[in-house]
Amino acid sequence: MNNFRLLFSLVLSCLLIAPINNYSAQTAKINIQPKSPGNLGTYPSNTFPIYSGNHTIAKGMKVYLTADTSGSVNTFSWSITIPAGSSTTLSSASLQNVTFVPDSKGQYIVNLKVGSTSDADTFWVSTYIGPTTGIPNCSLCHNSIYSNWQQTGHAQMFKDGITGQLETSNVNDELVGSYSTSCIKCHTTGWDQTANNGNFGYLAHQNGFDTTWYKSYKLSSGEYQIPTNSQTAWNLLTTDSVYSNLIPVASIGCESCHGPAADHVASFGDASKISLSLNAGVCLQCHDDPTHHMIGAYYNASNHATMPLAGSEATSTSCFPCHSGSAYFKYSQNQSSPGYSSSDASQDITCAACHDPHIATNYGLRLVPVTLKNGYTVSTGGNGQLCMTCHQARVNTATYITTSAPYYGFSNRFGPHHGPQSDMLLGQNAYQYGDSSITGLNTHAGLTDACVTCHMQTRGPNSNHQWNMSDSTGDYVTICKSCHGQSITKFDDIKASADWDGNGKIEGVQTEVQGLLNKLAALLPKDSTGAVVSMLTDSLKVKGRSNIVQGIYTYYFVTSDGSLGIHNANYTVAILQKALNALNSPTGVQLVKNLPQNFVLSQNYPNPFNPSTIIQYTLPYASNVKLTVYNITGQVINVLVNSAQTAGVHQTIMNATSTRINLSSGIYFYSIQATSLDGSHSFRETKKMVLMK
Repeated sequence: MNNFRLLFSLVLSCLLIAPINNYSAQTAKINIQPKSPGNLGTYPSNTFPIYSGNHTIAKGMKVYLTADTSGSVNTFSWSITIPAGSSTTLSSASLQNVTFVPDSKGQYIVNLKVGSTSDADTFWVSTYIGPTTGIPNCSLCHNSIYSNWQQTGHAQMFKDGITGQLETSNVNDELVGSYSTSCIKCHTTGWDQTANNGNFGYLAHQNGFDTTWYKSYKLSSGEYQIPTNSQTAWNLLTTDSVYSNLIPVASIGCESCHGPAADHVASFGDASKISLSLNAGVCLQCHDDPTHHMIGAYYNASNHATMPLAGSEATSTSCFPCHSGSAYFKYSQNQSSPGYSSSDASQDITCAACHDPHIATNYGLRLVPVTLKNGYTVSTGGNGQLCMTCHQARVNTATYITTSAPYYGFSNRFGPHHGPQSDMLLGQNAYQYGDSSITGLNTHAGLTDACVTCHMQTRGPNSNHQWNMSDSTGDYVTICKSCHGQSITKFDDIKASADWDGNGKIEGVQTEVQGLLNKLAALLPKDSTGAVVSMLTDSLKVKGRSNIVQGIYTYYFVTSDGSLGIHNANYTVAILQKALNALNSPTGVQLVKNLPQNFVLSQNYPNPFNPSTIIQYTLPYASNVKLTVYNITGQVINVLVNSAQTAGVHQTIMNATSTRINLSSGIYFYSIQATSLDGSHSFRETKKMVLMK
């Protein structure tokens, strides 16, 4: 009985204490909430109450904040410290979401208390002056950056708009640009017609420029039709002294991104009075403005927008630069010594992590030299090299999997670590089972910008900054049609060149690859959920069974790539078939396909044919293949195949109705030239076929 009473007492104590501990363990945190025209739903309102998310803000600009806590919360306590002469208040002292509108310049400190914990955030409020106003100014202290900025679209956008150089079209045999008053809000500095803080919108409204500049132009569907290169409106701005105070802010200037700089300049560069932020809200205050500027909508739906590390990984610089926008920014500036810190873990992969807005060329991309973990230096791929910096396997596969080791002591995090897309695309760094002939096997070698060519194909008016190739509506195959035919509607409409998975029929690339994966998975150990093991715990480490470990790695190399062969069908199939072959001997499981021993060009069938016939050929090695059709005089009629292909049995179709020359009945020849990728073996043969109409 005494033991029972003691146990009951302990349980009761825990129950009584637990709620108190839970409450006191919560950590209050103030989160800034950037606001764009897209998420505020203000388009095309000219009041434009956006918020960039900066800590340097303009007088009269609304700031949006939310309380983010580590646990369930019932109450919030907000307060604000304001400068002398201000009467600014918070919209609420107790709600989770609050706003405030600073009414004078100076320092504002917002405080949040939740339970016994608190947080505070400091804002500096100032006014706009433009990059060349006064001494000192932006251009004086930051001359090289200012000079680069002058060449960008940001510097010229407003002028281009009112001189008819945006959205040009031919109207009644005259080239005109379309521009509206709502466009100006994003093309000038700090637009807000109601806030007296030196912004373009307020000044233009006060001096009447906002109702004057368009007087001579025709209005059509809400936009003014401005003859291209017409200087009328621009000259009005630059020559009439009434409007001279608009010139310093008549561009997307420094202060559009860094916040109003009057106090920063007056204090000769006080860093606390200007913002240097990689926050996506800085860009999305304009690049998330329906209906023309949808990049923000795409970006916000991407994985890049929610990349911060968590838990123990938050302080692991080994996860940088790929999991942090600020870490990648530092890496782009100095690859050998980027100077990471744990504070970098809080930054998403944002617009400015990839783009330098001060650079006019090549979209301002922060490109750096790319070397895969197996030592391969990437020299192709153009702008896609930016993606390759992070989207690659995190290990050198050849040294990671050491076949001579009697016991595999891998860490629990086994495999290529989620992102071997670049390795797969380039035909590199998979486990190749000692076969160097498949190194570099490539399906998409001709893509100028590699990843970017496909993953950033146009969606609506903008390039796709969500980067996904599929959504609930299906696959984005527009870019694929130029090579794979206009009739395809999904990736699996792209047919495989052979029956790779050995089920007796040639299917779509993704179906064939999935078939190979299913066969490989059947030969590998499973975890408690029935999935192929991804963590090699002590109970799953295998002594003397290197092919099992190699098979697991190959399985996750392909599945982590995520494309089911679309990135590089030839390399994908080659490594899967080799994994299956390696597992055959010790397990007694039948091979998916026994690799052929000789080159073979088979007789076409049917023969004679009309209008189409199948030509089959066999490759004992991964090879460069060219299959050409000639007429009886030796004239080239069609090139049916001209690419690198995996070892195995392949077939293609000759269709007499799809050639550039009208074919008549008669004798034709088809000829194959095949050379193994390592150059050690070659094959040439010609056969005859008959077209009978």
